Amino acid sequence: MKHFVYLVIALTLIVSASASAQFEYIFPSDGSRNNFRETHLILRNGALMDPSSLTTDMIELIGSKSGVIPASVVLSTDGKTVCIEPTIPFAYSENVTVHVKEGLRTLDGETLTGTSFQFSIRREMTQQEKDNLQEYLSTHDDDGNLINDPNQQSTYIPPPAANTRTEHFNFVNIYTNTNPTAGKLYFNRNSGVLANQSTEIGYGIMQPNGDSVFYRGSSTDGANFHKNFDYHYTALRLDAPNHDTGIVVLDDNFSEIEEVHCKNGLTPTQHEHMFYPDGTKWFTCYDWQPGWDLTQYGGGQSVEVNVCWIQEQDANGNVIFQWRSDQHFGILDAATDIQQSITGNTYDPWHLNAMYIDYDGNLIASFRNMDMIVKIRLSGAIGSIVWYWGINWSGNANYIPFITFVNDPDGGFSHPHNVHRISNTGHILLFDNGNLHVPSISQPKEYVLDETNYTATCVWYYTHPAVNGFQMFTKNQGSASRLPNGNTLIGYGLPNIQGLYNGAEIQAGSNNIVWEFRFKDSTEYTYRLYDSTFITVGVPTVEAENNFNVFPNPSDGLVSVDLDLPLADRVDVDVFNIMGQRVYSNSISSTALKNSTLDLSGLDKGFYFLTITSGENKKVSRILLQ
Repeated sequence: MKHFVYLVIALTLIVSASASAQFEYIFPSDGSRNNFRETHLILRNGALMDPSSLTTDMIELIGSKSGVIPASVVLSTDGKTVCIEPTIPFAYSENVTVHVKEGLRTLDGETLTGTSFQFSIRREMTQQEKDNLQEYLSTHDDDGNLINDPNQQSTYIPPPAANTRTEHFNFVNIYTNTNPTAGKLYFNRNSGVLANQSTEIGYGIMQPNGDSVFYRGSSTDGANFHKNFDYHYTALRLDAPNHDTGIVVLDDNFSEIEEVHCKNGLTPTQHEHMFYPDGTKWFTCYDWQPGWDLTQYGGGQSVEVNVCWIQEQDANGNVIFQWRSDQHFGILDAATDIQQSITGNTYDPWHLNAMYIDYDGNLIASFRNMDMIVKIRLSGAIGSIVWYWGINWSGNANYIPFITFVNDPDGGFSHPHNVHRISNTGHILLFDNGNLHVPSISQPKEYVLDETNYTATCVWYYTHPAVNGFQMFTKNQGSASRLPNGNTLIGYGLPNIQGLYNGAEIQAGSNNIVWEFRFKDSTEYTYRLYDSTFITVGVPTVEAENNFNVFPNPSDGLVSVDLDLPLADRVDVDVFNIMGQRVYSNSISSTALKNSTLDLSGLDKGFYFLTITSGENKKVSRILLQ
């Protein structure tokens, strides 16, 4: 990252802070460029807002081409975020001025002074740019690799003997099945070559012995199929007739409930979508922006650059948070192998491929093409970076902490995937693809992350034995998850050589392989591999309208609730952390609930789900302790 990038960001933050002192978060940020025509605006003061003060005359939108643009103004289900939706899209290449008038009020009666800010809308892509992008997307997978890669197809390893499946899943070979974890495996079938050369693609659930639990063939649905935090099955739905790219949601009978879409002009990627019991949803998104002049970096004059976005929606589908990579990283922050592609028509320097909400309520995100993991603030200086974690990083500014590796056998990770915390230890687990390691080997790695001294100590990793003399190398995709018995499930993504295994379970302590499989079609692979026992437990399923007000929120631990719920003589109060573990439980009278304060000060800082159960009625709300 170049120092002039930090200077621009710092100046932008100073201007934005002086113009909007009473708002902890504004989107689009003041002076931001290349926004979508469909952009919705976001204002957040941090306090609970008075809904009666949110009238349409409080917000004025003026486009340099469109003139005055009417907009609706609503309060998010979090009670804090003001969501502004223009009634018509902005015009291409126009500048937008926003005036927030004095008069917005918090529930405490504080009147907010007005503020103003500006942003600009991107230009329309030329037909040539559209053709270039379509050609790229039709020949490359979501990780930017050639779909029909001659190098990947050049070597084939004959598979060892395996039992032929006779119960539905005749496309799966099970090579080892020696007392693995008694869970079901969630997978999707992708093809490493053109689709018409694969027997079938789709998604499903199988027993460790390969027997079918569920399967649905599809040429568009299924990537990253798993059971989400809200206990619904979810998977990516690619472009299809009458469908934009979205997330398909299935119930326990595998019937489709809904198709969820991003907003503000964005579409989700396969990499991460997190749906929580309070109705909030998080998405990773890609945005190929035209017209980037990269000549000063050795690239072309008009290049399409992939900008990574993070989007959060509330229970009603309002966008309440967005974050974009180009406002924090530089063009040359890409890893060395990625920089070699800067001379092409398209360039993907950052490539967001994993994220999760950490214990402290902030967001940890992985950027494959930078060999970098970062933590992003979700409170206070919202959107700013807490720390960086990676290797070969020459542009880190002194004022942002940098986490260094300790005892990593490769000196660090290369093109990592599926970063997350292990719930019972707090350690970080990820899948290290190892593209730039010498030799290139893919392996799961476990770290103890010290965020006080900024170190990441590798305490476990696993290297698969060579297969017919070939190392287990997955050039992209893949996953690793720690199971309740201590075993580790590995999804090997897209192996670099045909015939390598697609997934394995490794026994705790011995590192023995207790389960291993491969698709019979050697070109097939699964983006991630999940085990049903890894799914979080304890977090209740709840409908979107069941959330309620908890105040103050954020809180130091002493909270009161405001809810409209028929109360029985006694009500159950439970608190779950984001991994689904119950950390507080109490049964109290309904009168006591209405007239008392809950003391959660003994819990660690971070996000929690507070549930109130009264007879057959149950409500849940997300709270932040800080």
